[in-house]
Amino acid sequence: MNELIEKIYRDRRVEGQGGEMHELHSGIDREEGAFLTSIIAADPSIRKTLEVGCAYGLSSLFICDTLNGREGAHHTIIDPFQKTEWDGVGLKNLEKAGFDFYTLIEPRSEFALPQLLERGEEQFDLIFIDGFHTFDHTLLDCFYATRLLRVGGVLVLDDVGFASVKRVVGFLKTYPCYEEISSIGYDPPKMLKRTVAGILSVPLSPETWGKVVSARLYRKIFDLQKIEMIALKKVSPDERDSNWHVDAF
Repeated sequence: MNELIEKIYRDRRVEGQGGEMHELHSGIDREEGAFLTSIIAADPSIRKTLEVGCAYGLSSLFICDTLNGREGAHHTIIDPFQKTEWDGVGLKNLEKAGFDFYTLIEPRSEFALPQLLERGEEQFDLIFIDGFHTFDHTLLDCFYATRLLRVGGVLVLDDVGFASVKRVVGFLKTYPCYEEISSIGYDPPKMLKRTVAGILSVPLSPETWGKVVSARLYRKIFDLQKIEMIALKKVSPDERDSNWHVDAF
């Protein structure tokens, strides 16, 4: 692990642009950082990355530390509050670590992402979503992320423990273009087995199983899982037509 990352976790304090020290009260934890690192390290083709939400810069440090040394590597950060609410801590940490292959975009993501899309689709190899956590805002970020992510790229969402973010993830997992590749969190509660057993005991014809039970079972299991961060791989172009719909809720 990068020495600066280790120091931040040890001291629980971070430095702002003007030298003021702040208590570390926001950011991904070590396990989540290792999760991001493992995804990028396992795929040398990941070079262009995008992050929505930087805050104190821990996720940026993990991403840049893993990208460091890769030809053409560049990290794009969208954070409208980096220089105000966060006192430039994220940028300061990247500077301390010696990383210079990044760009900060300061407009809010609902303005910045469409502007990025105007430059072309499938620009990024990995996109990390950790912005404003309402359902509609997260869904909007993911709508543009799906367009901006190349086939074979990875979409990672943090704070899936938020009910709003979890609902977005549940929706994304119905997209034909996405496959879940990994997640981290907590073990499902013991009641999960009882819930699954109860659903499977419902008498249905064979023709009905694939249409009804699978969707119902999926929703119940996903609702009970305690996931904090998840990675979805874009395995094909997003070619849904205007009539496409899957009931994810």
